[in-house]
Amino acid sequence: MAHSTSTLAQGCFGKVYKQKYNDTWAAIKKVPCQNIDRKDLERECAVYNKSKHPNIVRLLGDITREDGKWVIPLEFVFGEDLETTIFKASRSKIQMTPANKGTIIVGMCEGLLYLHSKDIVHQDLKPDNIMVEHGTNRAVIIDLGLAKFFKYGLNSAWDMGNEAYAAPEVLQRRAQRDQRSDVWAMGKIIAEFCARIRLVTPSVCPTKIKETLKDQPYCQAVCRMVHPDPTLRASMGGIIDDIRVAGGKSSAVQKDRLKIPSPNIDVRNRSPSPVHRGASPFRRDPSPFRRDHSPLNRPTPPINRSPSPLNFERTPRPAVKHSPLAGLLPSPSPNRAQNDNKAQHLAPKGGSDLTKDFIKMALFQEAAKDLPCDLPATGRVMVRRFEQKNGDIETWEQKEVVTRDGQIVKFDDIKFNSK
Repeated sequence: MAHSTSTLAQGCFGKVYKQKYNDTWAAIKKVPCQNIDRKDLERECAVYNKSKHPNIVRLLGDITREDGKWVIPLEFVFGEDLETTIFKASRSKIQMTPANKGTIIVGMCEGLLYLHSKDIVHQDLKPDNIMVEHGTNRAVIIDLGLAKFFKYGLNSAWDMGNEAYAAPEVLQRRAQRDQRSDVWAMGKIIAEFCARIRLVTPSVCPTKIKETLKDQPYCQAVCRMVHPDPTLRASMGGIIDDIRVAGGKSSAVQKDRLKIPSPNIDVRNRSPSPVHRGASPFRRDPSPFRRDHSPLNRPTPPINRSPSPLNFERTPRPAVKHSPLAGLLPSPSPNRAQNDNKAQHLAPKGGSDLTKDFIKMALFQEAAKDLPCDLPATGRVMVRRFEQKNGDIETWEQKEVVTRDGQIVKFDDIKFNSK
């Protein structure tokens, strides 16, 4: 290992140097052995080994002991920290265009989402701990020394993060740091990044964010991230789509951008995706939320879908056709006997068309399938699941039902599989 060439940072635990490591530049973190015990060191190693993502700093090799210090080789990011980008504009090399801002914000949110998906809480999010790579504007979350595993309410480390980006419940000592306090800190960082001003921590709330960001595209998302009540605060999984849309990295596909497949391409043999299984090359494999055959025998219409997990479209609502089994549908209402009579009354007789009430009842039953709870009279229920392998999304599923005054006003059932 070459000798140190410069000191990058210094904290209460040790220093970080820019050095050559295996013929590449690295950020070498050196911590005196008396400043950290083996248990904390093993936890930090476990965090790095579990956090392999483009927006999270990488551990380059084994941790060694040298001259009474633990030596931790980390990825060196050729860029600047977000503190410089936001508050030291004269020294920053980042052009604050909407596209560059979107790349940075979406990147650091993707990194935090990945940490949370591995039950890891960063604890010390702040602009100093987010690097921006020059040229690519890749955001990289660094300094996982205070990060902890947090699952089922159990911690693996002490709460030692900074107070400048501490959520209200942490400042008031009402709760320990967890994923929700990480989300709050990220929301404040985004607000300061967009406005290029430093916000006083106790003043940060949805009202303050609206005053600060006004009509900026991230305003509504950040308001949800800094909600003072942690039980009502958005999670990274619940807010990431809004962040992507605001940053121009939308996972929603505009219909006028869809390309019709060439008639000369055999779509069935082109990909093993579930989108292309079955007799029709565009026939979609049923979602796990609808494993049973629908009693209404509704046909699945052709769908033009993008192969990217960031570009999928909601399934169009198919037309409802008459089925002889329609009158046998059970009611989702608790008053089963009363609703059964109502269903028999509403069911079409002979060749007559379906009544509007019967269609609403059938939609309500279909929407309530496989949900973990009953549908509220007014509210929103969402079930989301995704699987990753080697950092890539393989399966992504979402079912969302929104009700108002006992009626369904929104129903989405989406699945994407890149296999």
